[in-house]
Amino acid sequence: MASKGSNEAVQALRRQQKAEETALLAVLGASGTVEQARQRRTAELAALDTAVSDAEAGEDVALAVLGALMPADRAGRLAGVTPTRMQQAVRRAAPDTVTGRLETLTGGTVAARRRGRPPGTGTPRQARRGGGRQNAGSATDDEHHDQRDDGDSRQGDAEDRERSAASDDGAA
Repeated sequence: MASKGSNEAVQALRRQQKAEETALLAVLGASGTVEQARQRRTAELAALDTAVSDAEAGEDVALAVLGALMPADRAGRLAGVTPTRMQQAVRRAAPDTVTGRLETLTGGTVAARRRGRPPGTGTPRQARRGGGRQNAGSATDDEHHDQRDDGDSRQGDAEDRERSAASDDGAA
């Protein structure tokens, strides 16, 4: 009787060891699968990060080109980006790429945009230095031009503040 009980105990022990071995192999296989999935995720994230960086660089160039063709504040409003984003795009875009795109779009070299009135307009410097103002009560064409520029910029600033206040209210 003792040998029958011993045989059953040995068989039970062998079944237990077989079950443990099978479970251990399953864990090792699952761990390998998890590690492969992590490696694949890391590679895919790196590829997606590269794709996002490339897309952002393209957007920067596109915004910089638009900002070179028209005033940056108006270009930003048309593109639906903030003035800060517009400035960031202009800074980050490669100047050679922007120049190349501008030449392609315009068919030649684009003159650099400058603030203020174009050179050669208004009264010559010598006339302004020498005689002073002839009629202190009337504004010259240059002064009217400067007043229009100042009024336009203040109006644009007010519109920007209204837009940002509205977007802040909508976000809250």
